[in-house]
Amino acid sequence: MDKRRWRLHRQVAGFAALIAMCCIFIYSHGFDKAVNWLAMWQLETTGVNVDTEQGSGEDFNQDNFEEEVNLPNPSATFLAVGDVMMHDGQIWAGYDKTTDTFDYSEFFHIVKDEITAADIAMANLETTLAGKEQKYTGYPMFNSPDELADALKDAGFDIIVTSNNHSLDRGAKGALRTIQVLKERGLVPLGTYESEEERETILIKEANGITFAFLSYTYGTNGIPIPKDKPYLVNLMDEEVILEDLKKAKSLADVVVVYLHFGEEYQRTPSKAQRKLAHLLLKEGAHFIVASHPHVIQPGEWMEVEEADGEIVKKYVAYSMGNFISAQRFPYTEEGLMVKFTLEKDLKKNKVYLKDVEEIDTWVDKFVRDGKMRYVVRYGKKP
Repeated sequence: MDKRRWRLHRQVAGFAALIAMCCIFIYSHGFDKAVNWLAMWQLETTGVNVDTEQGSGEDFNQDNFEEEVNLPNPSATFLAVGDVMMHDGQIWAGYDKTTDTFDYSEFFHIVKDEITAADIAMANLETTLAGKEQKYTGYPMFNSPDELADALKDAGFDIIVTSNNHSLDRGAKGALRTIQVLKERGLVPLGTYESEEERETILIKEANGITFAFLSYTYGTNGIPIPKDKPYLVNLMDEEVILEDLKKAKSLADVVVVYLHFGEEYQRTPSKAQRKLAHLLLKEGAHFIVASHPHVIQPGEWMEVEEADGEIVKKYVAYSMGNFISAQRFPYTEEGLMVKFTLEKDLKKNKVYLKDVEEIDTWVDKFVRDGKMRYVVRYGKKP
């Protein structure tokens, strides 16, 4: 009896080991190779030939097997915020006289986790980074220390919009240096460019198997002309140009995101012109639009669009996300929105859908510490 039990245990153990080896081999080499390997192993150890041909074609089809596996649809999140402004008080709030250095990490330390949690995060930079020799100033001609870019990177932003009405506050030289400073820190500028070739290259980002294309335009540059020898420097809002860019972007990515710097300052509802352009771009292929410039929040809007295949899909436009951070004290200018978009890719249709839009309220807390005004972005509405 003991010998019989021992033989039984040995057979069971051997069978279990065989199953484990097969599982490992299938995982690493595929089903067909595993079947052939098993046949060879069986022949060598027992002299019995396992027929790998009969029944394998009819009973099992690897392609069909893979198709029948219900893989989960991938999803990704994109987060956008409004204007990152730098008035005089903000510039010197980050200055340390003892070390002659600047540090703006305190601006975003409370909301940092929300930003970094997004797969892709974007902010509008409403200032230039033209260098100390160009003098640091706030309104009306902005130029800020490079350390602001460090703070944006540390906060978790990936893309920085640079096409707005303050893009040329320090001329072409300042705009080009701003691009370079952002790139040096691993941030991607959007809407201003160093060359015509760069302007013609659509910005593409990938997150969880979903590809995003990004476009950005501004209504103007406060009357400062774009240099004639650098027409590519700042993306201006030209309907024909935008539609052409949109067509190209659609062919390159699953999702097209458009940023618009437009609208009337301090107006809390979008104008007819804003709505007309936004609706056009959504109909022509943009999945959603984010925007700022009014310095106050404007209500967003869902829109149903019939696509070329006849399917009706939901899209969204955030007409103005307000100020993310600033020193403005006009009514409602101390409030902003972080807008988080959740997208899902239907693998069977090979198509991406906007599943959810969450608007997260923020406000700028201004307080005195160590004899200086401090600025911190906090969650919620201003008390």
